[in-house]
Amino acid sequence: MAVDNSIPPAVPAGNPNDPAFQYIDTIEYKKMVTKIKDLCSVMQEWNSKSAATRRLRYVEVDIEGERKAGRLQPDELYIPMHIIDKNIRREQSSYVQYVAQSPRAVCLTDMQTPAAETSLVETDVSKRLRYEGWQIPIFQCIDGFQQDGYGIMEVVYDESKPGHVAHEFVQLGDFGYIADTRNIQDCEMLGRNYYFSRTKLLSLAKNPESGWNATEIMRVIEGQPTSNFSDSVVDNKDKSLYCFTKVTFRLRGIVYVAWANESKCNDWAKPPVPLFLGRRQADNTPLGKMKSMFTGVPSTKEQYETDYPYILFPYLISENDTISQLHGRAFLDEDVQEGASSLMSSYVTAHRRAAQPYFSKDTDDPNADLMLQKNVYFAAGALINAKIKQFQLTAPNAEVMNSIQALIASNQDETAQINFAAMNRKDSRKTAEEIKASTQAASALSTVQVVLFSNALREMYSKMFRIIQNRVNAGLILDVDQQVKPLYQRQYLVRPAGDVDVIERQQTIQMMQQAWPVLQNTPCNIAFMCDLLSKMFPEQAAKYISIINQAQQQQQSQQARMMNQAVNTAKQVAGGIIKLSEHPEMFSDTGRIHAFPIVQEAAKELKPLIQSNGQNIPRPS
Repeated sequence: MAVDNSIPPAVPAGNPNDPAFQYIDTIEYKKMVTKIKDLCSVMQEWNSKSAATRRLRYVEVDIEGERKAGRLQPDELYIPMHIIDKNIRREQSSYVQYVAQSPRAVCLTDMQTPAAETSLVETDVSKRLRYEGWQIPIFQCIDGFQQDGYGIMEVVYDESKPGHVAHEFVQLGDFGYIADTRNIQDCEMLGRNYYFSRTKLLSLAKNPESGWNATEIMRVIEGQPTSNFSDSVVDNKDKSLYCFTKVTFRLRGIVYVAWANESKCNDWAKPPVPLFLGRRQADNTPLGKMKSMFTGVPSTKEQYETDYPYILFPYLISENDTISQLHGRAFLDEDVQEGASSLMSSYVTAHRRAAQPYFSKDTDDPNADLMLQKNVYFAAGALINAKIKQFQLTAPNAEVMNSIQALIASNQDETAQINFAAMNRKDSRKTAEEIKASTQAASALSTVQVVLFSNALREMYSKMFRIIQNRVNAGLILDVDQQVKPLYQRQYLVRPAGDVDVIERQQTIQMMQQAWPVLQNTPCNIAFMCDLLSKMFPEQAAKYISIINQAQQQQQSQQARMMNQAVNTAKQVAGGIIKLSEHPEMFSDTGRIHAFPIVQEAAKELKPLIQSNGQNIPRPS
């Protein structure tokens, strides 16, 4: 397959005369293979580091193999304490909650009209960002940056997805960059390893439309598989995948993508092409205008990317912004895990040895065992033709366990898990305030890390939203409601929904809980309680609020009935007083002097009051 080594015309993202754009000035493989080999060499180092980190995290120890090798005594045990993995899993809940708990993927703010309602377009975008299986790459990325210090996500064009865009996680050993890189977008070249089966490669070689170089593919699959499956795998029968590197580099401001296998290929496995992620732009060329004139539909052409499709997810931020210097839990907890494992193994082994009986000849002669067989094991019921004595080793002090606990508690304190450190303390002087304060502190510290995660997620979702928005406006995504489609033409500020639905909600819940003692005895207590339940339990809140409303309605209905009864009784009493005022003969002589004037005065006040309400004066029988 012939390769066109000329430089395609492109619209530069910056000044074409800038040396940064002219350093890579060709797509010829022979001129770029040295850089590709350097990049692959870096990836091999990352792959070795990744394998070592996984071994450290999961600590797979073959006890019998270690004994045969002489590194462990026959009665010795090694008990690994999986502190690295435990800390990772403890922190993951905050990230998973942030990603999965929100009913929507993004929050949009109309940049022209910030107060505009955006719920319709948010719902439509969310169903395109949350396609089937969308959680898996994000959860892998969370686990990856916790373990290694950073994770890499790639935005890819995929028409099989509802939004024609998807995201993929890139493992540490499969992403290549120069070690002093500080910003991915500033790199001259990036690489990502992909692994193909022999069948897949043959199908690519036989399909001329795939763009792959059949000659180079055959050159690769004639050799042994090259996938780095595991350091422990030495048999080729356990390997079936062939590694190809997807090389991305920027030429005249446009990102290009090519495929290579630097160890086997003499040319590109797939020649460089501009990176296309689905976005299209108006075709204002004469041919494009002519097409628009005949079809009546605006003509568009592919819009190539000027930024690399990779997003960095850092675990922590420090003054050192070099990507390769970012560290995760494997680096931070390595020494603590090794120390705790060593102490625990020594403690258990010493107890095992102290629990066993030991025997020796009961003699003071140092030469009494000359020419005698050593390492004899006693059997039950056996006859011993000598005088022996039995003894046991002293068991280790239990304070070793306290040392292990102190080591772990100190580590939890360092990892912002102050609540675990407080709960694991041996003393009983833990007060409710201490536990509350430690929990709040841990929540605050973990929130800082989640906010850092939010920044990277926002960058990824923004890139994906622009692609979806572009394709909807170009008429390439058809299953869009006609009421929603015009909303895509506006400019939006994109935020992960977790910022509002998780972080801000938790802050609001905390403030509302603090304000409840002040508001619980005020008229707004029911409304306040309903709002608090909605934020704390969004899925079950409707049930609780319904019960509260029913109880409130019943109470109001009962009060209304009692009020009506009281009003009717008052009316009857008022009617009796008015009737008495009209019949002085009903009073005795003394009553006419003392009681009748009071009744007349009361009747004067009651009669206009009843008549003003348009009611007849009740006349008791």
